[in-house]
Amino acid sequence: MERSLLETHQEDFFAVKSEYKFAGYLTMKDYDFTIVGAGLPGIVAALVLANKGQRCLLLETAPNIGGLLRSYEVDGYTFDLGTHFANFTGIDYLDDLLFSGIGGDWEEYPFLAAGNFWNGRLNEVSESPDLTSLSIEGHYKCLGEMLSAPGWHDHRDPENAKELLISEYGQTLVDLFFDPIFEKLTGKKSDSLNHRANLLFNLKRFSVLDANATFELKKSEKFDSRVAFHHRKDFKFHRPCLYPKNGGIGNWIGQLEKKLYAAGVDVRTNVQIERVDTHNGMVRSLSIDGKAIETKGLFWSAATATLCKLMGVDVELIRTEFRSTILVGLVFDRKFLSECDYITVLDTKLTSFRVTLYENFRESKFGMFGATVEFIVAPDKIENCDWARVAEDEIRQMGLCDIYATLISQHVKVIPNGFPVQSNKSIATLGEYARMARSFNNIHLIGRASGEGWFLNDLIRQAYLTSIAVVDPQNK
Repeated sequence: MERSLLETHQEDFFAVKSEYKFAGYLTMKDYDFTIVGAGLPGIVAALVLANKGQRCLLLETAPNIGGLLRSYEVDGYTFDLGTHFANFTGIDYLDDLLFSGIGGDWEEYPFLAAGNFWNGRLNEVSESPDLTSLSIEGHYKCLGEMLSAPGWHDHRDPENAKELLISEYGQTLVDLFFDPIFEKLTGKKSDSLNHRANLLFNLKRFSVLDANATFELKKSEKFDSRVAFHHRKDFKFHRPCLYPKNGGIGNWIGQLEKKLYAAGVDVRTNVQIERVDTHNGMVRSLSIDGKAIETKGLFWSAATATLCKLMGVDVELIRTEFRSTILVGLVFDRKFLSECDYITVLDTKLTSFRVTLYENFRESKFGMFGATVEFIVAPDKIENCDWARVAEDEIRQMGLCDIYATLISQHVKVIPNGFPVQSNKSIATLGEYARMARSFNNIHLIGRASGEGWFLNDLIRQAYLTSIAVVDPQNK
């Protein structure tokens, strides 16, 4: 029987039932800490704890560690699965842990060349949308409302994203910009989303007027948070970015995996936890393949609802609404016409969300020029179109590709639950799960389970600080 597009690709992303049977010695061995979830926050926690002398077990349901920080090869070309770049964290010990011993294998960039496509125009010098691309009347109407908007000063949190955005940017930008993009990416308008929803897509600042006027406006703290420099070079506080010279971003995870083993971390993949046993407000053991693995502390970076269920906590399990991520890899025989490393597609006439142009930040090999085109769609839309054709069409519509360029390779990958929709209900529910989990004294929530960040660098820092606070509180 022919398999659907979703079924064809979901094995890479769903946790699979473990075929590995734990050796009997594990029932006799206890651990100081068990870390569940081997994305980068879990890896960081395991490395920090192990380097502080703790015996650590790192568990992952997927076949490989690293989450979406992985790379893969198709027809001799290397693509990244999700996140493309690494960043220094600004914490010396943590940066040494993450990057030492890999120095010669990295390319370092002072900043990323990020652009955007909005209102039918490609902006190659800034990732912020440019309101001057509107009509004169539209530009000044949006500008006037944005500069006169009072901002949010109430002691309470806004009811939803709409309430906050109107207070920060005015009604016109909500109607013209925010709501159409939210509908494209989440299927919902701002009145149904959490008030931090725009931060998830880095939709904070707009280019207005001209460069000189912008420099004056940004002297005001109020306007600085809403107005963007016209060119990325005018921003002085970029954080350097790193990309491996070989193997794609997945090479970083390969190097970190070696560090885990060198530090004595017991790493297990393809694992399904059957039960988490507790006693007197403490986690005592985890049941895997019918065997109890004792632990003195649990670091958890998977879904908190799952943790509560495994502990037998009586909670109403409300499913978080997810969008699916579709990644289309394209390889052409000619160099792209844009020098951007990646482009965020904010134009709602196009379906794509982001385009990454690999040869703009890594060396071209064999005359191949590749891109990943990313879509965020409702799960029931996956089967509805030829995503590879749409990706190629939209790259050409945006003027990224030479008209004479020939497509020499294409493929599609689907991440079924790639993007959670930040509705108020889901945020409140996740907060309640986290509160219940934290009522157990030796549970430490990290990664997205913590509810204390979204962007990878923030989650890495949070995992590090949580780990240090547990084992070395005097030096956190």
